[in-house]
Amino acid sequence: MIKSFSKLKKQNKEEFRIPKTTQDMIPVDTVYKDGIFKIGNRYTKSYRFLDINYAIASKEEKTGLFLDYGDLLNSFDSSVMVKITVNNHKIDLHKFKEDILIPFKEDGLDEYRKEYNEMLLDKLKESDDIVQEKYLTLTVFKNNVEEARNYFSRIGTELSSHFAKLGSGCIELNLEERLKILHDFYRSDESEFNFDMKDNMRKGHSFKDLICPLAPEFKHKYFKLDNKYGRVLYLSNYPRFIKDSIVSELCNLNKNMMYSMDLISIPTDEAVKEIERKLLGVNTNITNWQRRQNANNNFSAVIPYDMEMQREECKEFLDDLTIRDQRMMLCNITIVHLADSKEELDNDTELLKSVARKFMCDLSILYFSSRQLDGLCTVLPIGLNRLNIIRTLLTESASVFIPFRAQEIADKGGIWYGQNAITNNPIFCNKECLQNPNAFVLGVPGSGKSFLTKEEIEFIIMRTDDDILICDPENEYSNIIRKFGGEVIEISAGSKDHINAMDMKDGYGDSGDPVRDKSQFIMSLIEQVSRKGIDDLERSIIDRCVRETYMEFERPTLKTLRAKLLEQQEKEAKALALKLEIFTDGSLDVFAHETNVDVDNRIVSYNIFKLGKQLKTMGLLVITDAMINRVNENFIKGKKTHIFIDEFHVVFENEQSAAFFNSAWRQFRKRDAYPTGITQNVEYLLDSVEASTMLSNSEFVVMLNQAYQDREKLGRLLNISDEQMSYITNAQSGCGLIKYGGILVPFVNKMPKGLLYDLNTTKPSDRK
Repeated sequence: MIKSFSKLKKQNKEEFRIPKTTQDMIPVDTVYKDGIFKIGNRYTKSYRFLDINYAIASKEEKTGLFLDYGDLLNSFDSSVMVKITVNNHKIDLHKFKEDILIPFKEDGLDEYRKEYNEMLLDKLKESDDIVQEKYLTLTVFKNNVEEARNYFSRIGTELSSHFAKLGSGCIELNLEERLKILHDFYRSDESEFNFDMKDNMRKGHSFKDLICPLAPEFKHKYFKLDNKYGRVLYLSNYPRFIKDSIVSELCNLNKNMMYSMDLISIPTDEAVKEIERKLLGVNTNITNWQRRQNANNNFSAVIPYDMEMQREECKEFLDDLTIRDQRMMLCNITIVHLADSKEELDNDTELLKSVARKFMCDLSILYFSSRQLDGLCTVLPIGLNRLNIIRTLLTESASVFIPFRAQEIADKGGIWYGQNAITNNPIFCNKECLQNPNAFVLGVPGSGKSFLTKEEIEFIIMRTDDDILICDPENEYSNIIRKFGGEVIEISAGSKDHINAMDMKDGYGDSGDPVRDKSQFIMSLIEQVSRKGIDDLERSIIDRCVRETYMEFERPTLKTLRAKLLEQQEKEAKALALKLEIFTDGSLDVFAHETNVDVDNRIVSYNIFKLGKQLKTMGLLVITDAMINRVNENFIKGKKTHIFIDEFHVVFENEQSAAFFNSAWRQFRKRDAYPTGITQNVEYLLDSVEASTMLSNSEFVVMLNQAYQDREKLGRLLNISDEQMSYITNAQSGCGLIKYGGILVPFVNKMPKGLLYDLNTTKPSDRK
């Protein structure tokens, strides 16, 4: 017997007690506010770790993740018992409706809210309404809770480091979170769980009263919790080779279930001695067999195959321990699942067994009621292991049962962006949760860019009171803006709608000198007029005239600025005034008048569809400057602003406008604004240093179907693997990849036909 395991087994031994009440089913003696459970002489603590995109990782990435996961398992010493749990539980429908569905406001838009909410509930049904969470539970044997707390504090830092290497995260669970896991399992039909430790202590109530089942029954091969039927199984037969997808397939059942893997690490020196002892025993058996053959004059007898294999396996095991830095681990895998009826339970058991057989494994049922109870206590993330069922594995063998599959995005109050292409679960993104809210929507024509953007705009209008500003170069958004009570500003040569390019509100710019920032904007504007650009002398003249104009006039226009240029003595000033003439007194004077439209409407769309190619870039700059004014005004009021700019690549066609827009992008982020750039010409965008920097620094990027050259450049910029790239290669409309912070999630966005679909679609066949 291995000394460390013998000691641990002795410590883990419990006094047998027959449960007399339902509370006795829960073996926890004492709970602490920070989430520590005391069970006899044990102290346990649980951590929730985040999933990673293991299923769509490349072969090289999978190898790296596999080795990093092995390092995590190797980091645990022999004094701690480790339990890795995958918990499938039903979505709390009440909480889902509270967090995600849009409340009615009786403002004329409730018919759209109703359709949107119905669509979300239908998508939830398509996803099997199952949430998968993953936990790591550690059990240590300490003299008091302070020693245990110090140990968990130290190891928590190490766990965070190991999970960060995997691209995951490790979150410590507090007392209420741990108790809720047990409550949701024991009382799966109850959604409400409210635990107040001080109130319970004051009343003398036990925490077990809130989580224990009301009428449990344990039978020969199953158990019953209230109106649910359950069964505990264990992995009884392991093959020589096994695929790393076994855990994800076992946990793919659309039921309330838990999978747990208990691990105990053995010190290398003790493991080496144990294997050497076994190898010596095998060699002794072979020698005795040969001696018997020789005694029978059978000198040419070949060593039996099974004996030879035992010797080779022992040698290989010993080499793994001494040369390949592997650890010897004792493993136990258990699964518990719940169903609404006994027939359904039996069918689910057979389904799980068939999945195990697919991987050449055997799942066996724990017989007798006491064994079912012991198995239930073992599989739940409490920190116990009452089953004396172990299998010896090396680190690599244990790492095959890797619990990762695919990342999910389900932020509270988030916007629906579709369904996860791997798990089919709905994707809800809330940009407030990211380091910065900068966003891009990229895709070829017809890939679904405008449709997805309209969905986001409609959600913001229906759920929040935030302001929305849109730059619409293709007249794609006017219909929905008018439908939702917004202001559509038609900007074109000869239009009656005017935006004053010289407007400047309080707090303008980000340098602390509003006039200097406005001067920079005017330079960008005039540069659009001149094909050769402007030199340093002309910049000095412009800066001087802009400052003098704002000193003399409270609300100047471009006409005022041109008049100021004509007053200057330099011939360059006269040349600049001549360049501006067509934009102040000529046919392209749309930005030279005082603003005469409702720019204070909550929803404003700047429609520049008829602006013409000559004025389009200039129009984008003026509109962006107007947006800066609105963002600054809202920031002072404490109001959020959402900005959507289509044909985003146009503003980066020359250096000066690119510099201005790069500065504007930073101002948006600093002033509680949420900018989104939309473009189909990704290659042109990436050719600009400023634009590619903005893209790489944006935390939220939606990539729909991409052209070949765009895919290659995006892959290098955002570190997208070939497997992930397949989701933006020849993808259907509304399908692609979402970069959300540091993760990449493939998605499918299919909105059913209805009022919102009719508003958003741009397909000619739908329009007909």
